[in-house]
Amino acid sequence: MSISARLKQLRVEKGLTQHQLGLLSGVKQQTIQRIESGSSSRPRNIIEIAEALECSAKWLLYGTNDQKAKS
Repeated sequence: MSISARLKQLRVEKGLTQHQLGLLSGVKQQTIQRIESGSSSRPRNIIEIAEALECSAKWLLYGTNDQKAKS
């Protein structure tokens, strides 16, 4: 599974729109959309997005570790 799939899956599970996630993380909605579409595979805002989703940045990037554990 890719970062785009993991991000979208977790965002949808939490009932958030891209806009809402952007507001929570301080990242533009367009950035969230680019990550989910696969246009950005190493986003610089991954820490902020992971904190907003309450998951590990390492899990979002690589699919490793428990997704619920923050790093």
